[in-house]
Order: sequence, then C-alpha cells, then structure tokens
Amino acid sequence: MKRIILDTNCFLRFLLNDIPVQADKVEALLTQAEKNKIEIFVPQIVVFELHFVLEKYYKFSKNEVVGMLKTLLVAPYLSIEAKEIFLTAITLYGSAHTSLVDCFLVAQSQNNEAELFTFDQKLKRLTEL
Repeated sequence: MKRIILDTNCFLRFLLNDIPVQADKVEALLTQAEKNKIEIFVPQIVVFELHFVLEKYYKFSKNEVVGMLKTLLVAPYLSIEAKEIFLTAITLYGSAHTSLVDCFLVAQSQNNEAELFTFDQKLKRLTEL
C-alpha cells in the first residue's frame, strides 16, 4: 500500500478551507485513506506544528485548537506517530494551564511508566495530578 506523509500545511488547508482547491486535494487523500487505498502517516512534529500555527498565527482559542486536533487524532484512518500519547496529552492540555509540550511529556512518561524529571515547577505539579 502506498504510504503518504502530509505536512502541516495540508492539514491547515483542510481544517481552515482557506484555499479550497488545496483543501479538496487533501480531502481526496483522506477519503482514499478512509477506504484503505493509501496509508497516511503523520509524524508527531506535524501535530506540534499544527497546534502552534493554529494558536499563535491564526489566533484560535485553546478550546478550538483542542477540538481541531482531537478531530485528527481520533480519525482511525490516520496513522499518527504517538497517537495514544497525543490523545492523553490533548485531554490534559484542555484542562491544564500549561503547554501542549509539557502535557505530552507527562503523557509520554505515564505511557512509558517513567518518572519525569524536571526543574519546571509548573510541570512538576502537573506530574502530581
């Protein structure tokens, strides 16, 4: 099966539909993936970059960003690197007053049954929840 990696801009065009021709092309790829004709792999860096751009550049609220990311993360036809860790992290991020990166580190440490060592007091408190 053909394997494709979509970059951050592809997901932005799809989610925002700000360039309809490009959004349609991405939608066609997602439909192919949903029908098991291709595999779409999403590296974790794309998820982090997508979060950053939606929040900092497009100025979406935290709740809106969480909703958009969850939409992608729960799609069974997307092969997202560290998907289960992201699902835990995004849930934590939605309710915590800290960064997605910190929430990902907490979820990663829990997933690996590892202690997270940090000097960051805010992050340390997050590990104690």
